[in-house]
This record gives sequence, C-alpha cells and structure tokens, in this order.
Amino acid sequence: MKYQFIAEFYQDKHSEKPVYKTHLWGVEDGEAFIREHCFTEVPDFDPEYPKYMKEMRDIDVAILFQFHKNLELAEIIMAGKPCRKAVVYAYPADEDSEIWLKFGVEQAHWARFSGNSRDSRVQISEMYFDPVVDLPLRCFKEKLGVLTLFEVMEKLEKYFHTTPLEDIQKEFESGIERAIDIVAKEFNGDLDLDGNPQLLHMTAVAEAGKNKDEILVGMLHDLVEDTHWSFEDLLNEGFPVRIVDTLRLLTHSKDTPYMDYIRNICESGNKVALAVKVNDLNHNLKRGRAGGHWQHVAKHEKALAYIQEFMAKQKEDE
Repeated sequence: MKYQFIAEFYQDKHSEKPVYKTHLWGVEDGEAFIREHCFTEVPDFDPEYPKYMKEMRDIDVAILFQFHKNLELAEIIMAGKPCRKAVVYAYPADEDSEIWLKFGVEQAHWARFSGNSRDSRVQISEMYFDPVVDLPLRCFKEKLGVLTLFEVMEKLEKYFHTTPLEDIQKEFESGIERAIDIVAKEFNGDLDLDGNPQLLHMTAVAEAGKNKDEILVGMLHDLVEDTHWSFEDLLNEGFPVRIVDTLRLLTHSKDTPYMDYIRNICESGNKVALAVKVNDLNHNLKRGRAGGHWQHVAKHEKALAYIQEFMAKQKEDE
C-alpha cells in the first residue's frame, strides 16, 4: 500500500490548530518507513486503510524528509513563523502524486496541483473541460502572501464563491509589468544597428498592440530569441500558456529560413502572433529606412507584403 505523508506544524506543544501544513515527498516504501521510524496507528480510523502519525520537532521533519525533495518544507523551516511542534501523518494514497481540489456548486470546479514547489503547475477547470487556469504555484503563493499549498487551497475556495474562473486567471498570471521588468533588465545597455537602445524597439511594438495580449507579446517577442530566457522560464514565471505559445511562433530559429518562419506564423491562425509580427515589421521598416539599412528593409518589406496578402485573402474567404 502506498502512503502520502503530510506534516503539520504547531506554534507550541499545546496548540490545537497548525500554523502550516505541507505534503512531503520522496518516500519510496511507505510501509517500511512507518515501521522504521516508529509511527503509531491513529485510533478510530478505517482498519482497512490505517492512518499513522508521529510527533516530533520541526528540525526532525527536516532531517527525515530531504529539503531538495521538499522545497516547501525548506521554506516553512527557514522562512516561516517559529514552530515548536510537528506531527507527521501517513495516509493511504493513490498511485499518482497529484493533488486535487473540488469546489463550488456541486463541486463543479476542479483544481489540479502537480506538487507544492513554487514551479509546480496549477490547472483549474470546470469538471472535465480543458483548464482555464494553468499557472505555476508561485503566482498564487506570491499574490496571496502565503508559504504553502494548503494555504493556497484554502484561499482559492473562498475566491471561487465571488470570482469567475476567467478573472482568477487574469488576477494571478504575470502581465505587462513583469514583462517590462524582465525586458528592461535583459536588454539593459543593448544597442541596435544605429546605436539606439534596443529596448525602444520592444516598447514600440508593445505600444502598437490593440489589446492586452498584443501588448504583452509585443514586449516579450525578442526575449527568447536574443537572451538566455527559455519558453519554460516564461511558463515558470507565470506567463499564461497562450502567451508562451504565441511567443514560440514569433521566435525565429536560425535553422528555419526566414520566409518559412513568416509562412508558419500566417498558417498558424494565431491572430495575436500575426498582429504582433505586423507591428514588429512596421517598426523594423521605419528604423531600417531611417538608418539606410536597405538589405534589412528589403527582407522586411517582402515579409510584410506576404502577411498582408495572406490576411486579405483570409478576409475574402470569410
């Protein structure tokens, strides 16, 4: 039988309500672990699925469950409020390590947590539909000012009584302010062919956007192509999947001929990618003509003409 381990931390030996609760990972053989560390069976529990517990000091929990496998435990011990008592419970568990929360009217909303580290994904959906929310846990922990997954779950249940699912996505995802911070740091001091700050280009493309997604993608469109940032980094930073997928389309790989890259954007059907690429090309043409970079101008004019022809044909077909 597999077991799930959960630690509760109390302010002192007489406290009845825990300050923190956290899932603990890394135990391969739960039954052997329970025997080896002298857990006691919890009375009045289902005899077919026995529950065990062990009281100890918080530092003992840290010794038994390694920090590198339990980053949330490390945060509780090192950054949380002082706790003088800990109780570790062992529950019978399913094979997978995912954590599910059902809430709302008739428990119609489901939240799936892939773990409790800050980079673990949180996906929230209605019943069996595709996730509306897909963000790293760090977004919820930082926005809510909490340390643990259990605290996030408790607060999310309250949110869903008053807040639509789509609004929760918007409230917790990283947005334009975070994008500006990242781009300003990564392109600080970088100059274009004319000696102007490269940051001006991202700003111009973003300002040409007609909605939030176009502005956000415009600000980030050169980040992966020109810096050490990856798409996975952006997902872990809390940018939504739809934004990162659009950035994948707009990031030109050196292995792909330029006009093939332009065709891929057109054929994707991604309207945000098309709009941002048009804004990108228009600004590149403006600064290319001003600086006399005619080879770049010719390449960008060809690309823009292809996109405009594609969009015109699409409009006719509609």
